[in-house]
Amino acid sequence: MSLAVTLRSEFTKTKRSPIWILTFVAAIIAPALLLLAISETHDGGKPSDDIVKMAKGAWDYYYYQAAGIISFVFLPMFVILTSTLLPQIEYRNHTWKQVLASPQSYGKLYFSKFIIFQLIIIVFICASIAFIALSGVISSFLNPKFHFYAHPLNWEKMLLYFAKAYVAILGLSAIQFWMGLRFKSFLIPMGAGVMLFILGMINMLGYPVIDAAKFPINYSGFIFMDQNVAKVPGVLWSSVAYLVGVLVIGFFDFRYKKWD
Repeated sequence: MSLAVTLRSEFTKTKRSPIWILTFVAAIIAPALLLLAISETHDGGKPSDDIVKMAKGAWDYYYYQAAGIISFVFLPMFVILTSTLLPQIEYRNHTWKQVLASPQSYGKLYFSKFIIFQLIIIVFICASIAFIALSGVISSFLNPKFHFYAHPLNWEKMLLYFAKAYVAILGLSAIQFWMGLRFKSFLIPMGAGVMLFILGMINMLGYPVIDAAKFPINYSGFIFMDQNVAKVPGVLWSSVAYLVGVLVIGFFDFRYKKWD
């Protein structure tokens, strides 16, 4: 069985799960919150900070704020949740033995599932970009003083934001993917992921215990903090290194695991 056939089979399975609905619902939350949060409020008769900053480039500011919200919270939480739901398709239907007995190698099965997982993450990011645009259009009608039409969006800069966020999330995606396959109960990988995410946020923003540049769970938020600009290239390479290392370890665990 070719990799293309295996990929098509894995993709078909996701159509019968709530993963794609979750992807688009999750993608719309941050743009909706941003639409509600940014308004033409005034402080003591003076223009709000939002009005002042958006006057210099409404679209760039709007997308930057959205990218920050998504990268800090929604992208890692989406990865944690999706990586748990994806293997549950087999666990819930008790089909692991049937799948493993099919004429396909462990390698094709393992990496096809990971590729589909990455496809879902990319769709989430693309959907987020589209919903941010829709949110901005609505905001331009609700808040005419923002002058969205006066300054075009710097597409290269915006796409670079999200490309960095995707690379930064690769390490977490590999870790969560491994845990999702490893444990039959969805509570273990989800609980561990959420707990590590919260601890990482506390470590990164409030009470540093370890170097946040070495903790891959929160890399997507770490790269958007101004004080971390110089560390971004190293963090992105670290994320790729975690991806490769964890994928290899996870594959051998997957290959020799005793499936019930």
